[in-house]
Amino acid sequence: MTKLIAAALLALSSVASAQTLVAMDAPPARPLPRAVDARIGMLVGSSSAGGVDGESTGISGAIGYRIGDATIRGLADVYSVGDNADEPMHRHGRAERVGAALRYSFRNTGPDSRLVADFWGELGGGFEHIAWLHGGILDRPDAELAVGVDIGHRGERRDGHHTVGYFMAFRTMLGEAPAVPGEMATCSGPCTEATTPPRADLTMFFDFGVHWGH
Repeated sequence: MTKLIAAALLALSSVASAQTLVAMDAPPARPLPRAVDARIGMLVGSSSAGGVDGESTGISGAIGYRIGDATIRGLADVYSVGDNADEPMHRHGRAERVGAALRYSFRNTGPDSRLVADFWGELGGGFEHIAWLHGGILDRPDAELAVGVDIGHRGERRDGHHTVGYFMAFRTMLGEAPAVPGEMATCSGPCTEATTPPRADLTMFFDFGVHWGH
């Protein structure tokens, strides 16, 4: 009986030692990679502001902080608004926009690859300030949805990795046009109910430029 108890204690001790050895040999969990990202680009597309719709160009800038596959970003844009050249009213102005967004990387080459390739989507919001050329301003919030791709190169420096490359993105911003006092409900086509015109303004840009980070 004594020999049986001793054998059982010895077996338990061996199992505990093996578990301790495995725990000591297991590598520590790798922390999520972190990086600061900055970029500047050009905007080409169309803008809409309260029924003033037309081609638009501008510039974009952003800075972000990435943790793993998620990036928190601050955005700034300046772009033109106005009627197309063939419109009779020729209303024109400039829009300045600031915003914030959360970006998620759907697919990327990883933090250790020399080649940077990143396909991402983004959701955010902002605030537009539109100043019309001949007087008047329009201030309003908006929502933004974007998808894009980053291509670049990752190199080594004494203070860590650095990246530089190009980006291309398609951005859509949705804002609300101001209400028109006294506007009547109408049917502009066959309908079952008369309504006032929709107030949704859709601005769409192709955004492309350079990015760099550390």
